[in-house]
Amino acid sequence: MTLEDLWKLTRRQFAVIGLCAVLGLVLAFGWMVLQPKEYTATAGGYVTAGGGQSIGESYSSQTLAQQKAKAYVTLFTNRRVTQAVIKDLGLDTTPQALAGRITATVPADGVTIAVSATGPSPEEARDVADAVVKAAAAEAKRIEESGPTRQVVGADGKTRTVKSQAQVLIEPNESAILPNSPSSPNPSRILPIGLMLGLLVGYGVAAIRHYNDTKVRHTEDVEAATGAGVLGILPKSEDLGSERGAVDRSKSFHERESLRKLRTNLRFVDVDHQPRSIVITSAKQGEGKSTVASNLATVLAEAGERVVLVDADLRRSAVARAFDLDGSVGLSQVLAGTATLGDALQPSHTDGLEVLAGGAVPPNPSELLGSHRMEQLIEQLAQDHFVVLDAPPLLPVTDAALLTRSADGAVIVVAAGKTHKEEVERAAAALRAVDGKVLGAILNQVSTSKVDRIRYGDVEYGYTKSYTDDYVYEADGAGATSRQDVKAMRRKRG
Repeated sequence: MTLEDLWKLTRRQFAVIGLCAVLGLVLAFGWMVLQPKEYTATAGGYVTAGGGQSIGESYSSQTLAQQKAKAYVTLFTNRRVTQAVIKDLGLDTTPQALAGRITATVPADGVTIAVSATGPSPEEARDVADAVVKAAAAEAKRIEESGPTRQVVGADGKTRTVKSQAQVLIEPNESAILPNSPSSPNPSRILPIGLMLGLLVGYGVAAIRHYNDTKVRHTEDVEAATGAGVLGILPKSEDLGSERGAVDRSKSFHERESLRKLRTNLRFVDVDHQPRSIVITSAKQGEGKSTVASNLATVLAEAGERVVLVDADLRRSAVARAFDLDGSVGLSQVLAGTATLGDALQPSHTDGLEVLAGGAVPPNPSELLGSHRMEQLIEQLAQDHFVVLDAPPLLPVTDAALLTRSADGAVIVVAAGKTHKEEVERAAAALRAVDGKVLGAILNQVSTSKVDRIRYGDVEYGYTKSYTDDYVYEADGAGATSRQDVKAMRRKRG
C-alpha cells in the first residue's frame, strides 16, 4: 500500500477510524480508572568508608565505598530488611510482596543509593522509602560488625577482647518527599497506547470495509465497469426527481449546467454516426433513469432539437407523472393498434418536445418492446425527431436489451454510492450480448456535500463559488451585472 492509498483509505473511512480511535481512548481511560492507584516515593542513602589522613588514603576509602555501594544494592530487598520495615511500620504484607515494591539503584562509580518504594497511598510510599533506607543501613552495619573478635594487649600488659568495628556504613542522606500524584496508572503512557491500538483496529476495519466496498463512486469505476466513457455527472437533488411535475421545477445553475454538459457530450459520442434514438436504462430500479431521460429530452429540445420522449418502461411508467401528463393512453396502445401515434403523442411545456406515455400496462411488455412493430416505430420517429426511450432496468428484465437492438445505442445510468460494480458490469454485458451498443454512462445522484467530497473526491463535478457568481447570471439571462446582483437574486428566490 502506497502513501496515496493510505491517504485515500483515511479520507474515505475517517469516520470508522476516528470512532475506533475514540473507543480506544475510552477503553484505555476506563481500564486506567479501574486500576488501583500506586504512589512512588524516593529516598537516598550515602555509603561511607571511613576517612584518610592523606590523599592516597582518601582515594582508597572512596574506591572502597563505590565497591560497597554496588554490593549493598541487594540489601534493600533483603528479607531481613523487608521484615524490619514491616515490623516498624506495621504493614499488612509479606516480605516478598514488599520486596517487589522496592527498587534500589546506584550510579556508575557513585556512592549514593537511590531507593524507590511504591504504595497505595502517598504516606505509605514515603514511609516505606525512608524505612527501607534506615533498615538497610542497620543491616549493613550488622554485617560489617559481624567479623571475628581480636585479642589485643593493652599498655598495662593486660589482654582484652576487641569486637570488629564497621568501616563502611550507609548513612540516610535524603528523606522521601510526599508524592502529589500517582505514578501508576500513568495517563500520559496509557492513553497514547489506547489511542494507537484504537487507530490500528480502526485502520484494520477500514481496510476490510474499503476492499469489500464495490459501490461505484468515481468516473473511473464506471468506465471500467461499462467499458465506455462517462457522458455526464448529475448531482443529487430533489429538483432532479420523477415526482409529478418534477421536470418543470426550477433548477439550480449546477443542475442545469450538468444537463447541458450531458447534452454536449452526447452529440460527440459518435461524430461519424450520430445517434438519433437512444435508450436510457440502468442496472436496477431506483437509479434515476426516468429522471435522466426526462431532463435530457428537455435540454435537447431547449437547444432547438425536435425530440420525442418515449416511456418504454411499460411495467412502472414514470414519464407522464414527471411531466404532469395523462398517462392512460400511450405506447402500449400504439403497439397494440388501438390508438394512432398522432393521438398518443402529447406536447409538453417545452417547445419541440413531445411525450409518448407508457399507456396501459400490458400482460406481455417484453414481447411488445421486442416486436418488429416497435422497431418500425423507433425508425419512424427517428426520421424527424431525436428519440429518447426510457427503458426498464437491465438486470430484472430483458426489455432494455431488446430496445437497444432496435435503437442506435443505450446509455446506462449509474447511481453513485448505490450501484455495485458487478451490477454495472452485468448490465453492460446484457446489452452487448444482443449486439447492442453502449454509447456511454451517466453517473447520477452524486453527492455534493463537503463531507462526501472530502471522503471520495470531487468526481469531476462542481464549480467554484467564483465561477458560479461570474456566470450564473448569463446562464439565467436574468440581467445580473455583478456578484452582488447574483446574491440578491438568490435571496429573492429563497
